[in-house]
Amino acid sequence: MRQMDRYPFIFAIVLFFLAWVLGLPVRAQSAPLDDIRCTLVQDAQSGATLYQDGVCDRRVSPASTFKVPLALIGYDAGILSDQHTPSWDYKPEFKAAKRDQKTADPTIWERDSIVWYSREITRRLGAEKFAGYVSKFGYGNKDVSGDAGKDNGLT
Repeated sequence: MRQMDRYPFIFAIVLFFLAWVLGLPVRAQSAPLDDIRCTLVQDAQSGATLYQDGVCDRRVSPASTFKVPLALIGYDAGILSDQHTPSWDYKPEFKAAKRDQKTADPTIWERDSIVWYSREITRRLGAEKFAGYVSKFGYGNKDVSGDAGKDNGLT
């Protein structure tokens, strides 16, 4: 790799590290935190592991971190248009926690982790199309059903 070609890659690693240090990634809720800590940095072109810390070979439920790929899916499928479109009103049938009983757009959804908004995206995608996206991502253990008995899944 030429010296100049490394700068964007190094910049991306620094941004990733800062996000990790500031605690922006949301940890999975289905396992004790000590069991799922992992930091893994790979070269985007070669796939070579540049840095690994923790247990990174154990699959876990994507939990709240799945909002990032779900946003990409929503934009790719044309369900989401921009940071404030669509804006959907809360409906009682969503049976959300009091803090989530409000109108939400993509920005509010990501910031406040509003599960009913995630479910509405997956509903509009349809089960088959959603399953196809989840499979292509290969994200986590691909189980987006949520915690047993907690009604917090996406399917």
